[in-house]
Amino acid sequence: MKSDYIDEVVSEWNKEMPELDTWGLEIGGRIVVLERHLERRAERYLAEHDLQTWGFDVLSSLLRSGPPYAQTPKQLMRNCFLSSGAVSNRLKRLEARKLIYRVPSEVDKRSHAAALTEEGLELARAAIKGRVDFMKTFFDAFPTKEEKQKAAKVLKKFLTYVEELEDWE
Repeated sequence: MKSDYIDEVVSEWNKEMPELDTWGLEIGGRIVVLERHLERRAERYLAEHDLQTWGFDVLSSLLRSGPPYAQTPKQLMRNCFLSSGAVSNRLKRLEARKLIYRVPSEVDKRSHAAALTEEGLELARAAIKGRVDFMKTFFDAFPTKEEKQKAAKVLKKFLTYVEELEDWE
């Protein structure tokens, strides 16, 4: 197998501080580097749609919720991993671009849900199609279906473990 950047970093740490147990760096470092590659490529793709990651996250959350493509700010906080202030800011910016509009919430009459406009719906559909295609090609390092499933299973196991850790903090 070819050497990567993390091999180089670990080798340097092993020389400088051989007492370090670097296995966590070997896994975590690769996750961080992969995330940076994913985000950089995603940002380039989304720019073609005049979107940034934050806008895509909100629009895709609304789209995947199904008709009427609306969610409360609280739902968006949960689905997009955002604070209430961040949701409010993003909704204002998307509303200014006429990609969403506000409707009285069916869940909480004191609140207004965000819903996709027709333009927002078209943009969200185009962006998610491209994002899914991009993700498929990004993971072509796993040439067989079995390898893809194994990688997904290992990552799912790790993610559920980390999510459980978050619960006890």
